[in-house]
Amino acid sequence: MSEIVIVNTRPEHIDQLVQHQRICFPTLADHELMRREHFESQLRLFPEGQHVALDGDRVVGQSSTFRISGAIALAPHTYHWIVAGNFFTNHDPEGEWLYGADMSVHPDYRGRGISRMLYNARKDLVRRLGLRGMVGGGMIPGYVRYRDQMSPLEYAQAVAAGLLTDPTLTPQLRAGFELRGILPNYIEAGELGNDSTLIVWENRG
Repeated sequence: MSEIVIVNTRPEHIDQLVQHQRICFPTLADHELMRREHFESQLRLFPEGQHVALDGDRVVGQSSTFRISGAIALAPHTYHWIVAGNFFTNHDPEGEWLYGADMSVHPDYRGRGISRMLYNARKDLVRRLGLRGMVGGGMIPGYVRYRDQMSPLEYAQAVAAGLLTDPTLTPQLRAGFELRGILPNYIEAGELGNDSTLIVWENRG
């Protein structure tokens, strides 16, 4: 098994990242996906907040973040609005929270701990910058099987209680995130639904 390494995203990774988005998020609306101009803007505004997982020269995972104030990040919001159409122009160099805009692992590489490695890179950045923690909106792809039985909040709470397992929320909880609620109509995710979780990881030193 080859060694996976996490490094800061560089311009030469962008072409792969554009394809990586479409592979990892086939149900997302086109305007929700990150394109070349988005990755270029993210690198220009906050290069230390962008990471890729590499298998040799191949991009197999990706993480995009920016800084923001808690007054904005912890209030109700949509993905498209808070990430400024994926350009990250809402990035606040003085923001006390790291906003996790996007994280993905190539389907062929899932189950190898890459998301944990990417979350650890984010945590290291939070600690290095002395931020309060991380905030994000997370898709709940497993909810599609339960949508006729419970609300998104009930489903997320069941996952948080360990009664159900979700492909996205369960790893986030294992990474130390706490469920803080639901963000209605957060993202256009097709059959997976548009509601997402509001998750928070606090930097406790």
